[in-house]
Amino acid sequence: MSRRILVPVALALGAMTLFPNPLRPVSVAPMAVYIDSQSRSSALTLFNPGDRTEEIRIDFAFGYPQTNESGEIVVPLTDTAPAGEPSALSWLSAFPQRLRLEPGERQVVRLIARPPDGIAEGEYWARVMVHAEGGQQPIESNQDGVALQIDVKTVIVVAVNYRNGDVGTGITIDDASATLQGDSLIHEFHVTRTGNAAYLGRVVIEGLDQNGDVVQEFEDLLPVYTSMYRRIPTLSPGESIASVRYTFDTRRDDLPAEGPLPTETVVREVPVR
Repeated sequence: MSRRILVPVALALGAMTLFPNPLRPVSVAPMAVYIDSQSRSSALTLFNPGDRTEEIRIDFAFGYPQTNESGEIVVPLTDTAPAGEPSALSWLSAFPQRLRLEPGERQVVRLIARPPDGIAEGEYWARVMVHAEGGQQPIESNQDGVALQIDVKTVIVVAVNYRNGDVGTGITIDDASATLQGDSLIHEFHVTRTGNAAYLGRVVIEGLDQNGDVVQEFEDLLPVYTSMYRRIPTLSPGESIASVRYTFDTRRDDLPAEGPLPTETVVREVPVR
């Protein structure tokens, strides 16, 4: 039986902690890993900035950004990939898988892909789970005279995209609308990925006045692995906005340079309802 959890997506859609702490006990870089069929390996660098020893365990899960009914991005993670999904889960390994990270110590972990022979061209997905324990002080509380001590464990999740052969991506805009609701402007759109790899993009939202001049601008991430519905509210500047222009591209400064695949920019303009 597979285990399934929902992880809210952090800004970078790469690394996140399931038990957030403003002083994350372990840092992991890069925040997303891209492995090609020529090298079949990559690396993560772990660093312990704290003053306590961290016990590290590394394993893998399957998952990719999706949206819930509210149009918010989440990443469902499972320890087995659903049938038919382009999963790299079963043929990824880490070396070392377990380690002790002393205060101030830096350690490189190799990620190795051993795909089966004859897999189709395209992109295959997984997530690296970096479990850290021991570096944070236990949380102490007192309830009804009973002293409690909770050990804090941290899980940092990093995306892995394995690219086999020729890969390409793009999106089509199935629907887009901008609706004024009170003091908010609600942007809704459905997009579908084309090609055989994830569309690691963004959407630039520009509010235009009657003369076509930009009076408001906003940007959000758009990682489309299959298809996606987004609902993004922005504060409306009032009746000055007559229409909204959506620009979709893969210019992502938050990801490694080799991450987003180049695509054609897609633009859609809609009137405000």
